[in-house]
Amino acid sequence: MRKPEVVALPARVLVDLPNWLGDLVHALPALVSLGRGNRGGETWALLPAAHAPLARLVGVGVIERPPGAGLRFGRRLRGRFDVVLTARHSTRAKLLLMATGASVRLASRGRGAATLGLATFSVVRSRHQRHDLDGALLALAVQTPGDDRFLLPLPAELAALGTRHRCLLGDGSTVVAMLPATRGGNGKQYPLKRYEVVARELVRAGVAVVVIVGPGEEALAAQLAVSSGARVAPTAWPLGETAALLAACDAAVGNDSGLTHLAAVVGCATVALFGPTEPARTAPVGPAVIVRAPSPADAGGPRSLNNLSPADVVGAVETLLVRSGERTPARTVRLAQPGDTGGYAPLRPHR
Repeated sequence: MRKPEVVALPARVLVDLPNWLGDLVHALPALVSLGRGNRGGETWALLPAAHAPLARLVGVGVIERPPGAGLRFGRRLRGRFDVVLTARHSTRAKLLLMATGASVRLASRGRGAATLGLATFSVVRSRHQRHDLDGALLALAVQTPGDDRFLLPLPAELAALGTRHRCLLGDGSTVVAMLPATRGGNGKQYPLKRYEVVARELVRAGVAVVVIVGPGEEALAAQLAVSSGARVAPTAWPLGETAALLAACDAAVGNDSGLTHLAAVVGCATVALFGPTEPARTAPVGPAVIVRAPSPADAGGPRSLNNLSPADVVGAVETLLVRSGERTPARTVRLAQPGDTGGYAPLRPHR
């Protein structure tokens, strides 16, 4: 098994980033650290076209990666980069790296990395996902990301566009983004019927609820809107516009999913609902409040979002809105009643 070699930066560096939005958001602190450590060189991100706007926001170059890109695509990159590294763990991603022919090719251990002649680094899965690239950064003599909250800056023009979208969807009211969808299974999705209860409570309190989902999830958004009186944001917007809308909202609530992580990283006051997944591993890197499902009766079983009360979710959202209202007195919302807010706590730095 080859060990990563320390190489001198600045250099021409390519980072192959994850397919999933939440995983990409978790990789952003490492991407920013690498860009800083490679000052004077070139830092590029390789990622799906839909996610390219986020990488551009941190000032790196972007190469759009088509679905299924592997060995053949990697050959198209030969001679362009001195260093390539991947945040993905699939064999396909490692074949892509191998085919680039770069002097230094860094990948996580396993899935054929050593056989392909790649320099490898370990991933400590008990740590937060933001640290998955720490081994690669250390091999490049780059400072690894800390555990403080991370914020993705938005240019003034994009932030203003998000404010306009918020005004159109919210009619001047306090606006809460509701993010009910999630890709994949693993029990990460809070039941839609319970989202409907949360949305109706917020609407009754005078809050404008805006449902935000990704392409292909429109039916779920429509059902939630019809049952609660919420509005729906267009799914055709580029991801940068969606990020700007989230940044302009007063609060957001959603599953352990990509859009929830995006809301937190752009600075929206976010409530993240966690069931069987572990916040120590996948909590938002931006400022957020974690609401965890109760522990099961049998201590060895997984937590289920089916056991999370809508009252706890409403209470957590309203508490964030009150804090926001203290900073902006013109906004008023109904105060959460005593006993409504059990089960949530401010997110602490990851250890």
